[in-house]
Parts: sequence; structure tokens; C-alpha cells
Amino acid sequence: MTVLVTGGLGYLGSRLLNELPDHPAFAGEEIRILDNLRQPRYHTLWNLPVYSEYSFVEGDIRDEEVVAAAMEDVDTVFHLAAITNAPETFDIPEKTWDVNYGGALTVFEAARDAGVKEFVNAVTCSVYGTTEEEIREDFNCDPESPYAEAKLEAEQEMFDRHNGEMGLTGLRLGTVYGWSTGMRFDTVVDKFAYLAATGQPLTVYEGAEQQQRPYLHVGDATRSMLFAATELGDGEAYNVVGQNEELQTVVDAIERHFPETEIGYTEAEQLNQLSYIVSDEKIRSEGFQTIYTIDQGVEELADKFRALL
Repeated sequence: MTVLVTGGLGYLGSRLLNELPDHPAFAGEEIRILDNLRQPRYHTLWNLPVYSEYSFVEGDIRDEEVVAAAMEDVDTVFHLAAITNAPETFDIPEKTWDVNYGGALTVFEAARDAGVKEFVNAVTCSVYGTTEEEIREDFNCDPESPYAEAKLEAEQEMFDRHNGEMGLTGLRLGTVYGWSTGMRFDTVVDKFAYLAATGQPLTVYEGAEQQQRPYLHVGDATRSMLFAATELGDGEAYNVVGQNEELQTVVDAIERHFPETEIGYTEAEQLNQLSYIVSDEKIRSEGFQTIYTIDQGVEELADKFRALL
């Protein structure tokens, strides 16, 4: 049979592509990648494990014919394709809706029609919005960006259409960080590591040092996907969090591993400044545990940038 990873050349997908062949449930299966190369990460196709069979489909998840063809003989879908830079989506709300909502449902319906057994949908903890209380999955969501709005609506529509014939899991992931072949540098830990490695000062918004967020290492994110595909599938949402930490924790880790870094402060604000803490008790009660810390993630990034240091 075949595993399909939409958005497989992206930040999460590129890590998942390398981990799938080593998982007992997917050893020997073809791994099919569907990506439209909106971000031209061709290098993600290099150096994949040679003991697994890969195939690549260049196409858009909004194209029903392409998606239907990519779904042939597929038994497990990891749906990761999306426009993911939340601040960017304020400038392209219509396109964001088309991709993150319309495209997601196109993939979901094609999977049901093709008789797929398990469907894992990567969502985001930013569907919750700003709050001072610890958030569980039944919290009344209040997304604050077009990105989060579209991801939430797609997730809820999938749950509404779920009839139990296909396993379905929605993973609400914390703010992802850490090294992957298809790196992104628009999330705070990765961006700060890049700035520090290249000798640029870090910009911290005054008063934001105590701002709390759920952080999640990319390795734990992909581990949760593999766990969901093999252990969950009950048509429910699960928060996935490594640590709920203040921004200062990230700054402290950067200073430890990039000791020459200059810290700058500004009163300016940006669009995606949310503060919230998230409970992952539900998925932990099912047997999933995260294993990475922010400090380990920053140390890993410092090692990747070692030639500059």
C-alpha cells in the first residue's frame, strides 16, 4: 500500500518523509509526496532513505483531479499542505481560505472516496486565540488570523463529515521549532537562532518576555503524527505540546548557545502576538509523550550553524 504526505516538501513533511520508513507500521510501503512547490524546497527530495520507495507528484491540493490521482492505492494520509505563515495570511485571506479550507476538504473527500484507512490532519494551537486559562480541546476557539480561521473551519467540517469508516485525527500542534530539511524561519525559535548565528540582534517586544506559548519540537510533531495514524483515528482533536513557556525561556536558550548575541527591545507590535497555554493531557493519556526541550532544539540549530560561529 501507499502513504500520502501532502505538503511533503515543507517543514513538517520533510522530517516525516525521513521517519516513515523506520516506523514498523509503514516499513515497506511506498511514500508518495504531493506538493505544489510554492516554496521551492527541491532539496527535500535529496538523500531520502534508499530502503524505501518514494514518488513525487507536483500539484495543488485544490485540484480535484490531481488529488484523486495521488490518492490511488493510498491507505494512510498525512495532510500537511497549507499556507502556514500566519502574518502573511492577513494579506492573502482569500487564497488562505481556498488552500487551508477548500484544499483541505478536497483532500479529505478524495481520501474517503478512495477508501483510505487513516487520515491525520495537521492543525494548530493558534485556533484558540488569546486567553489566560489553560486550554483543553473543548475550549471555545477564537482564532485571530485567517490562517487559524481556515484551519479551524476545515478541521470542524472534517469532524462533521466523519462517519467512522475512515480513521480521522486532528492534531492541534504548538508553535513548531527545530531542525528539518525543509526549514522555515518565520517561527520564533528558528528565527532567533538564524539571527543569532548571522550576528544580527534579536528584537524582543517590550512586555513580551512573559508572553506564554505552547512550543513543540518538529521531531515531536512528526512523532505525534505517526502515533495518531497507528493509535488514534477516533474523529477527535488532540493538542500536542512540548512545553508551555514564556518567550524569555527562548531568549535564555539562545543566549546559552549563541553567547555573543545582542538583545534589542522595541515597542512595536506584530500581527501574530498571542499569549496562551495549552494542555496536552488528552493525548498523553493515550500514551504519547514528547521528548524534546527548547534548549535541545536551540542547541541542535546552533550545531547546524556551527560554521558561522
